[in-house]
Amino acid sequence: MTSDAIVLLHGLGGSAAVWDRVTPLLPGTVLALDLAGSESIEQDALQVAREIRVAGFESVTVVGHSRGGLVATSLAEQYPSLVRRLILVATTPTMSSRLTGRGLSEKILRAPIVGDAVWAMLPADKLRKGLGSAFAPGGPVPEFAVQDLLNTGIRRFRTSTSSIDHYLEEESLSERLAALGCSISVVYGLDDRRVDSAAMALSASDPRIDAYPLEHEGHGAPWSSAGAVAAVINEQVAPSHARRPVPTPSPSLRPVRWTPPRSTDRAREKESAVPMGPIRRIELPGRGPEDVRLDSQGRILTGVEDGRVLRVTLVDGTTSTVETLADTGGRPLGIAVIDDSTILVCDSERGVLRVDLDSGSVEVVLNHLNGVPITFASNIVRAASGTIYFTVSTRRFGFYDFLADLLEHSGTGHLVKLTPDGSARIVVDGIQFANGLTVSDTEEWATVSSTGDFNVIRYSLVDRAAQPQILIDNLSAFPDNISADGDLTWVSMATPRSALHDFVAQLPGVFRRIAYSLPEGIRQGEQTTWVIAVDGDGSIVHDLQSPTPDYSMVTSVVRRGPQLVLGSISESALAVVDLSFSRPENAS
Repeated sequence: MTSDAIVLLHGLGGSAAVWDRVTPLLPGTVLALDLAGSESIEQDALQVAREIRVAGFESVTVVGHSRGGLVATSLAEQYPSLVRRLILVATTPTMSSRLTGRGLSEKILRAPIVGDAVWAMLPADKLRKGLGSAFAPGGPVPEFAVQDLLNTGIRRFRTSTSSIDHYLEEESLSERLAALGCSISVVYGLDDRRVDSAAMALSASDPRIDAYPLEHEGHGAPWSSAGAVAAVINEQVAPSHARRPVPTPSPSLRPVRWTPPRSTDRAREKESAVPMGPIRRIELPGRGPEDVRLDSQGRILTGVEDGRVLRVTLVDGTTSTVETLADTGGRPLGIAVIDDSTILVCDSERGVLRVDLDSGSVEVVLNHLNGVPITFASNIVRAASGTIYFTVSTRRFGFYDFLADLLEHSGTGHLVKLTPDGSARIVVDGIQFANGLTVSDTEEWATVSSTGDFNVIRYSLVDRAAQPQILIDNLSAFPDNISADGDLTWVSMATPRSALHDFVAQLPGVFRRIAYSLPEGIRQGEQTTWVIAVDGDGSIVHDLQSPTPDYSMVTSVVRRGPQLVLGSISESALAVVDLSFSRPENAS
């Protein structure tokens, strides 16, 4: 018998497929088991114990997601010598904390006759919609999850659900964990739509338990935050205190009416004429790699929402390494590489920073402009002269309320010039959500994504009286970060144009306030993977879009030899795409 295996247990109505993104990130032997979903949690735990022993392991780390966390707990209760470490992910601690258990849908499905009839009539798209809360916020429902639920069937769904209630009726999860002698970790999303996050925080408040709350994560962390979950399993991240979600007030909008240009037919298409090609995900230990840049060795630099600056090395076609180099203490967005040891970072909370990648030290370069705090530094470039140019997306809102600025359309973004002597001034004001940025080698022009009006615009840096030049306008999606590639400019296309957005833009402000209160899935629009490249005349040379759910909301793109590297504020991974699948386009 040997030890050190990792056993992964899935949740209600699921399968081992939910661990497919986590498994490659784990060392040693990994057993991702399919549970029977029997009438009792204890019976499923017995099945797991048998499979562990058949595999020849005497002591293991057990990781359980949702209902699988209860099975893992029962395994530790019944066979304490078998479980060296227990990790619970999005596991319900009490009956009352099961938000779905309170809903009408589950109550109907659990009714013996009515539930059978309703289940039999449910099409796959209805099941997909019902699974939305399992992968909210943000993420699309993967196809395997729909198939898993279909394969589960109504009878097993009903017995598996009842077994949760019976197990927690006897004793709460907190009481059960208090009686265990093994190491315990609790991972939970602060935006879980299926289990009350505050209740999970309470279950993780025991001093003996290591808590790992995940910002902007819901119930589906093994899928949508695979790198973060793997980092906990691999003991690569320090625990936090058991935090509860803190409600944030909705921003107050002062909408400006405008008439968007008529969107092109391309905005309504789901994929490009030339296939994008396969998407390779590089899982990260954090969410939201908003910008991606390369150092001289082709290593990828990015920042994630918890403040960490990461360096990703692509070893080969299947292997990569991820290093944490620094922590900005805020929310890093745009990055400019000075050399392999130094970068500049636009931090939406702290302003413009200089980061030493060797020591991890962070220096504030500029956090006020004209006596006012910089609230949303977005993207940054350091020119050959040493002058720094950066965009500020909006004066009105913080990063997490960026949709409010797009709906308000007040145009408070600007382009800033910071000279080597430390003086800073606004070069261009009144930009509609100033975003991605490049600067010509001669420092004659700055090219800026004007996200709020679907344009990429050139501004003169030498003639303040010169009129802006449109590089490309009326884009079919909201343009985000951009990168220079010789004579080409790559543009990340975050979200396709929304008919709802274009319609309410023309209405009185009250309708946009209502629109902002709609569910996030409606406000954020369709999810897609999309980038384009334009030449100096604004003609589209590459148009690459994929309808795949593997990656979405692309907010940055940079070419790395024959590959494109993509970043996203909604994903917990980078994406790598083989550019050889594409050819020049003449799309519009």
